[in-house]
Amino acid sequence: MSKLAPFYVVCALAGAAAMALPAQAETAKDAVNQTSAAMAASTAPQDGAGDETAKPAGMTTPKLSDDGDGKAGPVTDNDLYREMRVQAGQYASQNMHQILVGDFTCDGQTDRIAGWVDRDNPDGPFFDVLFVTRDGGKLSSEMKHIPFAQNEQFALCLADDTAPPPMSWQQVEQDYVRDVVGDGNLCTTAVRVEDFICDTPQFYWNSKADENGDHWVFYRN
Repeated sequence: MSKLAPFYVVCALAGAAAMALPAQAETAKDAVNQTSAAMAASTAPQDGAGDETAKPAGMTTPKLSDDGDGKAGPVTDNDLYREMRVQAGQYASQNMHQILVGDFTCDGQTDRIAGWVDRDNPDGPFFDVLFVTRDGGKLSSEMKHIPFAQNEQFALCLADDTAPPPMSWQQVEQDYVRDVVGDGNLCTTAVRVEDFICDTPQFYWNSKADENGDHWVFYRN
């Protein structure tokens, strides 16, 4: 075989491939058309679907959900500090403060509670407690100003500059809120503020607001 033979073989193969291309192209075109038709059929709106934009399989349109029962997610740090500014002024968060995080309203959602010593009040020092929750899915906050006074029921006995009253929570029984606190409809999680001198002030969430619109019920032995 001459040295040019491989060249002719290659040319012959190339010519054969070129002759086959139109038929292959028609086949590929038919396949594309069939695939396009199948996709159009699968994404076309069905009867009663309205004019919603069709979505490929596996994709859905995002929706805002409130869990179907008025809930709208947990209270965040941003929620807490926003309500702190609203309730106590833009500089309130600069006070050294404590934060409790948990479900204190028995609705399955996370609440946040902040407490700090307020020395700017002209009526004397107070321990301020800010309760931030979601009431029926809407952000809600209540502020309690607890004075330091041994002769008052709604008060703390000792104002210690070196150790502010610590906040804590306690899980109690349903019988306790019914028979001792006096309302069986209260959440069974008590929020406590104590100075270790007098009986501990406690706060319980009541889903039904009182005549002032407050939900947090004060109790003390």
